[in-house]
Amino acid sequence: MEYDNLFIQSDIEKEGNAQIILDQLNDSELRKGKVFVFSNIQDGLWHFVRVNETERYMRDQEVQVFDLVEGENKIFAFLKALGDEVYNCTGDEFAFSTKDFSEYETFFFMVVKSAESEFAGRKLNCYKEFHLSEEGFFYFKDNPRSRYKSDWFIN
Repeated sequence: MEYDNLFIQSDIEKEGNAQIILDQLNDSELRKGKVFVFSNIQDGLWHFVRVNETERYMRDQEVQVFDLVEGENKIFAFLKALGDEVYNCTGDEFAFSTKDFSEYETFFFMVVKSAESEFAGRKLNCYKEFHLSEEGFFYFKDNPRSRYKSDWFIN
Protein backbone atom coordinates (compact mmCIF):
# COMPACT_ATOMS: atom_id res chain seq x y z
CA MET A 1 0.00 0.00 0.00
CA GLU A 2 1.35 3.45 -0.89
CA TYR A 3 1.09 6.34 1.53
CA ASP A 4 2.85 9.00 -0.55
CA ASN A 5 -0.38 10.87 -1.26
CA LEU A 6 -1.19 11.24 2.44
CA PHE A 7 1.64 13.71 3.02
CA ILE A 8 1.83 17.23 1.71
CA GLN A 9 5.05 17.65 -0.21
CA SER A 10 6.76 20.73 -1.50
CA ASP A 11 7.62 20.88 -5.18
CA ILE A 12 11.25 20.02 -4.40
CA GLU A 13 10.13 16.87 -2.59
CA LYS A 14 7.74 15.90 -5.40
CA GLU A 15 10.15 16.60 -8.24
CA GLY A 16 13.30 15.41 -6.47
CA ASN A 17 15.30 18.26 -7.98
CA ALA A 18 17.03 19.62 -4.87
CA GLN A 19 20.48 18.66 -6.12
CA ILE A 20 19.88 20.34 -9.49
CA ILE A 21 18.88 23.55 -7.71
CA LEU A 22 21.93 23.40 -5.44
CA ASP A 23 24.20 22.76 -8.42
CA GLN A 24 22.81 25.86 -10.16
CA LEU A 25 23.08 27.91 -7.00
CA ASN A 26 26.70 26.93 -6.37
CA ASP A 27 27.94 27.45 -9.94
CA SER A 28 28.25 31.10 -10.96
CA GLU A 29 27.82 30.21 -14.65
CA LEU A 30 24.73 28.02 -14.16
CA ARG A 31 22.96 30.59 -12.00
CA LYS A 32 23.10 33.37 -14.60
CA GLY A 33 19.63 34.39 -15.74
CA LYS A 34 17.95 32.91 -12.65
CA VAL A 35 15.97 34.12 -9.65
CA PHE A 36 16.65 32.20 -6.44
CA VAL A 37 14.16 32.33 -3.56
CA PHE A 38 15.00 31.18 -0.02
CA SER A 39 12.08 30.45 2.31
CA ASN A 40 13.11 31.69 5.76
CA ILE A 41 9.83 31.10 7.55
CA GLN A 42 9.68 29.42 10.93
CA ASP A 43 6.11 28.13 10.98
CA GLY A 44 6.67 24.64 9.58
CA LEU A 45 3.90 25.23 7.03
CA TRP A 46 3.99 25.26 3.26
CA HIS A 47 3.35 28.28 1.10
CA PHE A 48 3.38 29.27 -2.53
CA VAL A 49 5.89 31.49 -4.28
CA ARG A 50 5.24 32.79 -7.77
CA VAL A 51 7.93 34.39 -9.88
CA ASN A 52 6.49 35.81 -13.08
CA GLU A 53 4.13 33.04 -14.27
CA THR A 54 5.79 30.10 -12.48
CA GLU A 55 4.31 29.02 -9.16
CA ARG A 56 6.03 26.68 -6.70
CA TYR A 57 4.98 25.10 -3.43
CA MET A 58 7.70 25.59 -0.78
CA ARG A 59 8.54 24.70 2.81
CA ASP A 60 10.69 26.49 5.35
CA GLN A 61 14.43 26.44 4.58
CA GLU A 62 13.98 25.49 0.93
CA VAL A 63 15.52 27.23 -2.05
CA GLN A 64 13.72 27.36 -5.38
CA VAL A 65 14.96 28.61 -8.73
CA PHE A 66 13.01 30.46 -11.40
CA ASP A 67 13.90 31.84 -14.81
CA LEU A 68 14.64 35.55 -14.99
CA VAL A 69 12.98 37.51 -17.79
CA GLU A 70 14.40 40.62 -19.41
CA GLY A 71 12.55 43.69 -18.15
CA GLU A 72 9.93 43.46 -15.42
CA ASN A 73 9.88 40.47 -13.05
CA LYS A 74 7.43 39.84 -10.23
CA ILE A 75 7.64 37.75 -7.07
CA PHE A 76 4.76 36.95 -4.71
CA ALA A 77 4.58 34.71 -1.62
CA PHE A 78 1.15 33.58 -0.43
CA LEU A 79 -1.21 30.87 0.79
CA LYS A 80 -4.39 29.76 -0.91
CA ALA A 81 -7.72 29.79 0.92
CA LEU A 82 -11.01 29.08 -0.80
CA GLY A 83 -9.42 29.88 -4.15
CA ASP A 84 -8.00 33.23 -3.04
CA GLU A 85 -4.36 34.19 -2.65
CA VAL A 86 -3.96 35.33 0.96
CA TYR A 87 -1.42 35.94 3.70
CA ASN A 88 0.85 38.34 1.77
CA CYS A 89 1.68 41.55 3.69
CA THR A 90 0.92 43.94 0.85
CA GLY A 91 -1.33 41.86 -1.38
CA ASP A 92 0.78 43.08 -4.30
CA GLU A 93 3.54 41.38 -6.21
CA PHE A 94 7.07 42.63 -5.55
CA ALA A 95 8.18 43.96 -8.94
CA PHE A 96 11.67 44.74 -10.17
CA SER A 97 13.17 45.45 -13.56
CA THR A 98 16.42 44.03 -14.87
CA LYS A 99 16.96 47.45 -16.47
CA ASP A 100 17.29 48.97 -12.98
CA PHE A 101 19.86 46.35 -11.98
CA SER A 102 21.89 45.93 -15.16
CA GLU A 103 24.97 44.94 -13.14
CA TYR A 104 23.22 41.75 -11.92
CA GLU A 105 22.86 38.52 -13.89
CA THR A 106 21.26 36.64 -10.99
CA PHE A 107 18.68 37.82 -8.49
CA PHE A 108 18.26 36.60 -4.91
CA PHE A 109 15.18 36.85 -2.71
CA MET A 110 14.14 35.72 0.73
CA VAL A 111 10.58 35.21 1.96
CA VAL A 112 9.98 35.86 5.66
CA LYS A 113 7.00 35.99 7.96
CA SER A 114 6.39 39.46 9.33
CA ALA A 115 3.81 41.00 11.67
CA GLU A 116 2.76 43.80 9.33
CA SER A 117 -0.81 43.07 8.40
CA GLU A 118 -3.58 44.42 10.60
CA PHE A 119 -7.12 43.12 11.10
CA ALA A 120 -9.60 44.37 13.71
CA GLY A 121 -6.85 46.29 15.50
CA ARG A 122 -4.51 43.29 15.81
CA LYS A 123 -1.22 42.67 14.04
CA LEU A 124 -1.22 39.50 11.98
CA ASN A 125 1.66 37.56 10.51
CA CYS A 126 2.03 37.65 6.76
CA TYR A 127 4.60 36.84 4.07
CA LYS A 128 6.99 39.44 2.75
CA GLU A 129 9.55 39.23 -0.05
CA PHE A 130 13.02 40.79 0.28
CA HIS A 131 15.51 41.41 -2.52
CA LEU A 132 18.98 40.46 -1.24
CA SER A 133 22.57 40.77 -2.30
CA GLU A 134 24.34 37.53 -3.18
CA GLU A 135 26.34 37.71 0.06
CA GLY A 136 23.19 38.19 2.13
CA PHE A 137 21.34 35.36 0.39
CA PHE A 138 24.10 32.83 1.02
CA TYR A 139 24.53 33.99 4.61
CA PHE A 140 20.82 33.64 5.38
CA LYS A 141 20.67 30.26 3.63
CA ASP A 142 23.47 28.94 5.84
CA ASN A 143 22.48 30.88 9.01
CA PRO A 144 18.72 31.45 8.77
CA ARG A 145 18.18 32.65 12.34
CA SER A 146 21.19 34.97 12.55
CA ARG A 147 21.64 38.71 12.58
CA TYR A 148 21.97 40.57 9.32
CA LYS A 149 23.67 43.55 7.75
CA SER A 150 21.35 46.21 6.40
CA ASP A 151 23.36 46.53 3.18
CA TRP A 152 22.35 42.96 2.23
CA PHE A 153 18.84 44.28 1.48
CA ILE A 154 18.72 45.81 -1.99
CA ASN A 155 15.18 47.22 -2.06
